[in-house]
Amino acid sequence: MKRILAIAFLAASAAAAAEDAVKTTEATGQAAILDDQLAAKAAAKDDALRNCVQQVATTIVTAATETDQARLLSDKIYAHSTGYIRKFTVLEDRADGNTWVTRLRCEVSEAKLDEDLLAFGIAYRRAGMPRIMTLVAEQAINASQASGWWQGGGNGADLRVVENAFMDRMEKSGFTFIDPEVLSGKVTLETIGADPNVQKAREIGRLAGAEVVIIGRAIAKPLGEMPIDNGVFYSSVANVSARAVRTDTGEVIAATEFTGPAGKGFEQTTAGRGALSAAGRQLAAELFARIGKVWTREQSGFKRVSLVVKGVEDYSRLTAFKAVLVSSVAGVKDVQQRSLEDGRAELDVTLAGTADHLAADLAGRKYPGYACRVRKVTANAVEVELK
Repeated sequence: MKRILAIAFLAASAAAAAEDAVKTTEATGQAAILDDQLAAKAAAKDDALRNCVQQVATTIVTAATETDQARLLSDKIYAHSTGYIRKFTVLEDRADGNTWVTRLRCEVSEAKLDEDLLAFGIAYRRAGMPRIMTLVAEQAINASQASGWWQGGGNGADLRVVENAFMDRMEKSGFTFIDPEVLSGKVTLETIGADPNVQKAREIGRLAGAEVVIIGRAIAKPLGEMPIDNGVFYSSVANVSARAVRTDTGEVIAATEFTGPAGKGFEQTTAGRGALSAAGRQLAAELFARIGKVWTREQSGFKRVSLVVKGVEDYSRLTAFKAVLVSSVAGVKDVQQRSLEDGRAELDVTLAGTADHLAADLAGRKYPGYACRVRKVTANAVEVELK
C-alpha cells in the first residue's frame, strides 16, 4: 500500500499543470424536422459542434481539396467533434419551418486538434512528405555530459532514448526518417561534436537526402526520491531543447524548449530513461505542431523561396531579372536581394505557389539578350544560371 501511495504522490508532484489552449468560436447547425423533433434538435446541435471544430481546424490546416485529405479530415476529425469541445453555450435553439436551427458558442481544444492532425499526418502530406533526420545528444541520469550517438563509444542504444521515442511516435503518423547508415563513407559524424551548428546539420542532412534535420539536446536530472518498504522510489525529468532546420535553405523553421513529464522507477537509471523516453514523445508533439503550422501557413498563403542566380555579369542584368520576377512571374509578391558576389546573387522570393512552379515559369520564359537555365530545384530553393 505504501508503494502505491508513493507512486501516486510522485506522479502528482511531477506533473506540470499546463492549461489546454482553447479557441472560442460560434457556429450554426441545422437539421430537418421529420417525425421526431427531439431527434432533429440533437442532430442540429451535432451539426453546430462539427461546424465549430471545422472553423478551428481550418486555421490549422487549410481546407483540403485533395480527396484523400478531405476524407481524412471528415472521418478522423469532424466526425468526432465532441472530443474537441471543452465547453459550449447554446445561443439559439428554435424551429424554423421544417428545420431545427441551433447556434452554439464553443471552446475548442486547439491542443487536441494539433495532436490529432499531427497523428493523421495531414499537414505532413500537404507539405510533400519531407524526409527527416534526427541528431539529438542525450545525457543519462548517471552521465557527466551530453553525448551524441554519432560520436561513437559506449552503448549506442543508451544515447538514442529520446530519438527512438520521437521517431516511434512520428513513424506511426507516416513520417519518413533517414537512417544515418546512409552517411557511411560520406562524412565522419564523430567530428561534429555533441552540438552540431545549423550549417553542419544542413550539410549532413543534404548528404543524407533529408529535407529537415532535428538537432538538439536532452538532459535527464533527478527530481526526487522517497523511501518505501524494502527500497527507494526515484523520479526524474528531462530538459530538452531542439530545432528543426531546412537543409536546402538553412532556415530554422521551429524550435522548442521544455521540461518533460516525470519518469519513475525503483532504480535511478530506470527513472532517467523513462524521463528521456517521455521527453521524446513530448518533443514529437511540440516540435511538429510548430512545424505543421509553418507548413500550413505556406500552403494557405505566401511562402519564401531562396533563389540563387549565377552568371550575373553586371548589376544591370540582375536588376532586369528582378524586374521580370516582380512584374511577370505568376504568384510573385516580393523579391529581396540578400547578396551579390563574384557573379552570384542570393534572392528571397515571396510567392503564392511552390519552388517547382517558380522554376517551371523561369525555365519557360524568353529573356532579352540572355537565357535562364534552371540548375537545381528543392522544396524551398531554386538555383538558376543566366547565360
